[in-house]
Amino acid sequence: MRNVFSLRRILQGAMALAAPVVFFNASANFAQAGTVILEGSDAIGLHCTQGGDAGACTYEAQVWKALDGASALPIAAIGSVPTIGSDGSGVTIDDFATVAAAAALGGKGLGQYAALYFTSTGGCCTEDDTLITAIGASALVSGYLASGGTVMIENYIGGAAWDFVVGAGGVGNAHTGGVGGGLGGSTCSDNEKVTAVGLANGFTQPPVIGCWTHQGYDGTFFGGLGFTKSFFDNADYGAGFSSLLSNGVTKTGGATPEPSSILLMGAGLAGLGFIGRRRKAARQN
Repeated sequence: MRNVFSLRRILQGAMALAAPVVFFNASANFAQAGTVILEGSDAIGLHCTQGGDAGACTYEAQVWKALDGASALPIAAIGSVPTIGSDGSGVTIDDFATVAAAAALGGKGLGQYAALYFTSTGGCCTEDDTLITAIGASALVSGYLASGGTVMIENYIGGAAWDFVVGAGGVGNAHTGGVGGGLGGSTCSDNEKVTAVGLANGFTQPPVIGCWTHQGYDGTFFGGLGFTKSFFDNADYGAGFSSLLSNGVTKTGGATPEPSSILLMGAGLAGLGFIGRRRKAARQN
């Protein structure tokens, strides 16, 4: 009984130390475990898929590799553009008109995909809100993100329909430049610059294709929402603006354990070590 009591005390102590830190991080991350990426380009839906531009297709392949990593899972491309291909990435791309159709495939739900890629209306030049306002779509995507999934939105303009994953509180558009953005500014830019974070996530500097970027995102505003990973900066919209902005790394970029996870792991290992020493001493006595 004494050993059982000691084990209980050790585990209770470890949980008491770790729990407050876990709670803080969970609330700070808006109770969302997944990754959301805001894309200001239609290189995938238009320039590659419909225009066949080699530079755009190279970028598309990089996107699929970044989103898929070593998971070997397919990516669901959701939207109304013509069939999107893998463009030599080796990643399987499954095309769907709706979120519900993607979830229904094989009765496996959205968890069967490494990422969900939402194409813009017709492939250009603004987000397609109908994809997420469809009945049941937001609930499915919320559940997918809660389980650690990745969502990428082509030509995001800060629409309120996407606030359930972005958390912009209805004012995201006021902090978005370019086509459809409340800040206006350049509607057609080739001034995106790959960052060190972008390189680490598998991207390279895109070539000039005449009109790579349509939207730029204010890093000051979106950074406050957790979107601190800029894969491509774009000064055409102002200092600190991004053309490809994320609230986390991609599967290719890898992930660093949060402090809460490290503390919890450390507490658990310390507890197990203490138990082992107690048992060894008991056998020797």
